[in-house]
Amino acid sequence: MSRSHHVTRKDLKGFSKKEIDEMVNDPDSLLNQLADKRKTKKEVKEERKNNKNAPQQSI
Repeated sequence: MSRSHHVTRKDLKGFSKKEIDEMVNDPDSLLNQLADKRKTKKEVKEERKNNKNAPQQSI
């Protein structure tokens, strides 16, 4: 499954604070997509770090 997210903070430009506050409750909003993107990026970074520090097995 792809971990591709095509949402950026710039996509929120032009929304009022009230509109952004309303996005918190909507599971399909840009705000929640950005949160998912951040979570995925953090998991990928930790996974890469763990793989880098794991001992390599020689054949």
